[in-house]
Amino acid sequence: MSFSTSSRFRGRHLLLGQDAVYHVVSRTAYGRYSFDDADKRQFLRFLHKQAGFCGIEILAYCVMSNHFHLMVRVPKPCPISDEELLRRYRLLYGGKHCPPSSPDPKVLESLLRENDTEGQALRERILARMHDLAVFMRELKQRFGIWYNHRHDNRGTLWSERFRSTIVEATPEALSTVAAYIDLNPVRAQIVDDPANYHFSSFGRASGGSRAARRGYESIFCRKKGWEQLLPSYNLILYGKGATAKGSADKDFGRIDPEKAARVLAAGGEVSIAEALRMRIRYFSAGTALGSKDFLDALSAKWNAQFGTRRTRSAHRMRGAAWGELRSYRDLKREPVALPSAMS
Repeated sequence: MSFSTSSRFRGRHLLLGQDAVYHVVSRTAYGRYSFDDADKRQFLRFLHKQAGFCGIEILAYCVMSNHFHLMVRVPKPCPISDEELLRRYRLLYGGKHCPPSSPDPKVLESLLRENDTEGQALRERILARMHDLAVFMRELKQRFGIWYNHRHDNRGTLWSERFRSTIVEATPEALSTVAAYIDLNPVRAQIVDDPANYHFSSFGRASGGSRAARRGYESIFCRKKGWEQLLPSYNLILYGKGATAKGSADKDFGRIDPEKAARVLAAGGEVSIAEALRMRIRYFSAGTALGSKDFLDALSAKWNAQFGTRRTRSAHRMRGAAWGELRSYRDLKREPVALPSAMS
């Protein structure tokens, strides 16, 4: 395994110059419940446009009333033709509104065709906004924040922070576990019993027939299975059992007994993965990186060399459930797995 340049962005590690998958979380200011259904729908529109412009693949997502979760694949930079650059640019600026700081798509097309000094400089500025997680998140939140403030006559800061990110190894085991944690957000918040019934998540959209959302899960399973073939395996993670027809009377939606789970965890025991995923898991948001021992050891060696650190252990077993080969880069001491909460 080889790694290119990595960097720390306000305490977060980002892998540059290579493909990388991240679990990203961002919350509204003061934890207030700000987003109604129309807000969530608009956020998803901005999300897909921004991802298309940046060349970022959306694997899984869930938009809640006061925060959102994303799992995205950020590709390594690659040559982009003028035709592709224009196609991406029109995703953002092809409608009625083009900000004064950005040229109209027709003007950009003309400048690129002329290929003079001004056109070349503009091309480089646009390319610098692509294939970059920090830029993607900044522009997504800025664009939605401006729209939200206009709609609600809101003043002041909408977001409480930039974002938190955790690197996820690009294997079906790691990706499907984190995706299930994302999809179970509305279950932890007691909004729905079945994650398939939540319309502002990738699983809800995929269950409703969205081809774009289903492609994300096919990528999670490394494109070795189509949606219908991967669903039984994914349902086993979500519900703790194989596929059950939606609406079946005996479907228990993987409910947990909070008191029983609390006793097991307090005694240092383990619950099932399906039960654990219905709780708050700090490994997924505060663990820096998740994956196999080999993956985390390689990350640690790279970071030690780059940042002059002397970390000797980088792959810690995750407590609270039988996580298989999944490890955390950080050995969290404070409540790595907690009981369900609406703030998960």
